[in-house]
Amino acid sequence: MPAMRRHALVLCVLPVLMAVTGAGVRSARGEPLKFVTVAPGIAHSTFKSRAEDAEPFSGYAFKVDLDAAEIRLVPAGGPSSRRPVAQIVASYPAVVAMNASFFDNEGRAMGLAVDEGRSIGGGRRQSWGALVVEGRKARITLGADLTDHLAPRLVVQGIPRLVVGGMVSRLKPQFAERSAVCADGSVVMLVVSTKAEATAFARFLADAPDQGGLGCVDALNLDGGPSTQLVVKLPGLELSLPGRWGVPNALVVTPGR
Repeated sequence: MPAMRRHALVLCVLPVLMAVTGAGVRSARGEPLKFVTVAPGIAHSTFKSRAEDAEPFSGYAFKVDLDAAEIRLVPAGGPSSRRPVAQIVASYPAVVAMNASFFDNEGRAMGLAVDEGRSIGGGRRQSWGALVVEGRKARITLGADLTDHLAPRLVVQGIPRLVVGGMVSRLKPQFAERSAVCADGSVVMLVVSTKAEATAFARFLADAPDQGGLGCVDALNLDGGPSTQLVVKLPGLELSLPGRWGVPNALVVTPGR
């Protein structure tokens, strides 16, 4: 298969509606979300967006305080291995985990993927965004701004950048299940949703909390569609949203330090 066609197949995500349910759902675009601490360094909220100009969508958001919780990028196995997130974190007694990197036809992670300063994925893609964690600080930046001489503790690349400096990016009108991450200093937010239009989802991420949004200053889209999945194993809160595809790695949050 020609390289361009293979690349197109990788990035074309077939959306499948994911059932997301939970108590305490709040309506976005108006009513503020309420985050509840569910473990040291981890707070949780469910959401339901009913914007008048977009199809409704719902999902889960987890706010992670890097001063009190640990975040890693855990591989599924070897360079071409793919497994469901539930299998990747099967040995963790307490965890919040979601899918992360895009992958190619051979199952290899696309874009830079680094855990504990060690590469576990492909090479840097300058036009893609990147979640970077150095020490207990996180940011989202452009791949071109990553310098080769630095060795951040964690890096995962994705596309597109949904929110940049508090502003919603100009996005193609595509519908899919969504996986995204926001970062601002010591706070990282993991977000998964049912099928949502790209701009409506980005607007929800960027909207101020008092308007029913998440208040993300910078947000990055991770692999979505059939890859979208979430596993939560915490005292008093257990969730399992399986995807249809195995994935090359997972963002894994463990409470406490």
